[in-house]
Amino acid sequence: MITALGRRRLVCRKLSTPTTSSCYSITSFVFHAASQHRYNSSSIKLITPEGSWDSHMHVIEPSRYPFPQNATVPKEASIADAFTNARRLGLPNMVFVQISGYGTNNTWILEALKTHGGRGVVSFDPDNIDVSTLQHWHDLGVRGVRLNLRSSKKEMSATEIQTVLRKYADKLRPLKTWSIGLYADMAMLEHVQPIVRELGVKIVLEHFGSPAHLPLNTDNTPGWKAMCKMMEDPNVFVKISGPYLFSHQNGKKDGFEDFEGLTKALLRMRNGEGVVFASDWPHTQSRGFDVMPFTEKCLEWCEGDRNLENKLFRDDAKVLWDVN
Repeated sequence: MITALGRRRLVCRKLSTPTTSSCYSITSFVFHAASQHRYNSSSIKLITPEGSWDSHMHVIEPSRYPFPQNATVPKEASIADAFTNARRLGLPNMVFVQISGYGTNNTWILEALKTHGGRGVVSFDPDNIDVSTLQHWHDLGVRGVRLNLRSSKKEMSATEIQTVLRKYADKLRPLKTWSIGLYADMAMLEHVQPIVRELGVKIVLEHFGSPAHLPLNTDNTPGWKAMCKMMEDPNVFVKISGPYLFSHQNGKKDGFEDFEGLTKALLRMRNGEGVVFASDWPHTQSRGFDVMPFTEKCLEWCEGDRNLENKLFRDDAKVLWDVN
C-alpha cells in the first residue's frame, strides 16, 4: 500500500516497553513532542501538503463569549481544542468563521486573530457598518463576511437575495480582497449567478454549495447548472466541507460514496483553482463526527495529483484569503 501510493510515510516511535511501538502520521509541519497526536498504528494516513489551510472552523467558548439569551448554546469547543484538531489533521492555518448563534457579535473571531493570527470571516449588517470598522477588521486578518441562510432557514426571492448581495459587495469592494461566504441552498444560486460579475468581489459557496440531494444528478439537481456557470469565474470558490450535512450513508462502505462524483466534478472546474478544503470543526450539527477519514478521502480523490492536492489544501486558500 505504501509503495503503490509512493507518498505515504509512517514513523514508529518506540515506547518504554520494548515490544510495543506507537505510530505517528508525519504531517508537513513539526510539533513539540508533548503536543504530537498519536494515531492508531493499524492505519496509514495520507499526508496533507505543507502549510495546509482549514478554510472553515469555529470556536465556541460560552464562558468567555456569552451567547444571546434566546440563542441555543452549542457544546463548548475551545481554542485549545481547535489547535489540537489542527495538529491532528495537518492543517496548521485556520480560518475562524462566525456561527449563527453569535449573530453580529464577532468578538471571539477578532480576539482569536489578535492572539493567533490566521484569517477570519465575520457577520455584520451591511446597513449598519462603517468603513473604519471594516478596515480595522481587515488589519486584524478578516477577509470575508458570511451570509448564512440555511441555518436561519430564511427564504429569499431573487430580488431580495440580489439586493442583499449588492449591499455587501458595495461595502467590500473598496477592501479589494474580501469575500462573501454564502451558505444557502444550491437552488438559490439560480438567483445569484446572473449578478456575480457585477458584484466584483469573491464569492465562497459553503459546504459543497449545499445540494438538495446526493448523489449528484447533473440533470435535475436544482442550482447545479448555475453553480457550474459561477465556477467559471475566478472570483468564485467552493468549500469542500461538511459531508454530514447532506449524506445519510450510515450503512454504506465509508459514508462518502455520495460525494465522489460531486467532489471530482468540482476539482475539475478551472483546473482545480476554485476549491478549498475545510473541516467545519467542531461539527455543531454532528458532534462526534471524525473528519480525518473525510480528509483522507479528499486526498484520494485527487488521484495522486500533487499539484491538485496543493490547490485543494493550500494554494487556492492562499488566493482566497489573501495570504502572501
